[in-house]
Amino acid sequence: MVKSLYIEQNPDDGKARAHRGETHRLTGNFEAALDDFNRSLELEPNNAWAIAHRGETYYLMKRYQEAFADFNRAIELNPDYNWAIAHRGVTYRFLGETYYPKALADLDRAIERQPDYVWAIAYRSRIYELMKCYKQSLIDFDRAIALDENILRGKNWQIEKGLLLCYDGQYSEAIACCEQRLQQVSDDSTALYCIAVSKARWQGVDKAASEIERSRTALLSQWETGDRGDILYRLCGLAILTGNCEQAWEYLREAIPINDEAIELVGHDPAWLDWRDDPRTQALLAS
Repeated sequence: MVKSLYIEQNPDDGKARAHRGETHRLTGNFEAALDDFNRSLELEPNNAWAIAHRGETYYLMKRYQEAFADFNRAIELNPDYNWAIAHRGVTYRFLGETYYPKALADLDRAIERQPDYVWAIAYRSRIYELMKCYKQSLIDFDRAIALDENILRGKNWQIEKGLLLCYDGQYSEAIACCEQRLQQVSDDSTALYCIAVSKARWQGVDKAASEIERSRTALLSQWETGDRGDILYRLCGLAILTGNCEQAWEYLREAIPINDEAIELVGHDPAWLDWRDDPRTQALLAS
């Protein structure tokens, strides 16, 4: 309200418009944010801060090419703009796998300039994970959590580390990590899923039968209240793990349109190890 009143009285203050745009961005009002950033940049075309934060707005709207263009422009204007460098690195991720090395290069650059840049460290861990460089991912993961346990924004770090360990084939360590989470939340479905997959891969599906059933029960109990896309993906993982392929593919077919990470997960999750390259799996992923 105060910012809006000030802008009404000072309509040519580009910085004030940019900061109101940032307030809109932070509250999820992206179209209003763009309106303010655009007007601000009409008044001050070389304001690197406004350009970069408009880029972040485009990023949140999944308009990645426009985000990328803005981050490039902001860095051209200010080559030392570390925030823009790191956020451009993250944007590279969404331009496709061939851009992952460029994402790493930007994040490396940002972290070299600011060694405690925890957000950049955590996201570099994610890029390493996407590249299936799990050991490097775990190193960055531990470094980020040591700096800030809450950096994952609502995700539990024990579960996320357990999944990384599972992807890396460190199954006993993955189980131990997720069991710590179950001491806090006994029916955490992701922790139960990770334990089931890890034990099945480590000791065999038969010996993991009780863990698989416990995971499935927890997932189905959340069917009406939980994240449907995540539940469908985990159910398809349990199905493929136990050889129920038709059911797995049906769950996956339902999961893909509503779970942005489903396709990526198939590429990492050991549950799919024996069926990842099957033509029917690949057809679903391609669709």
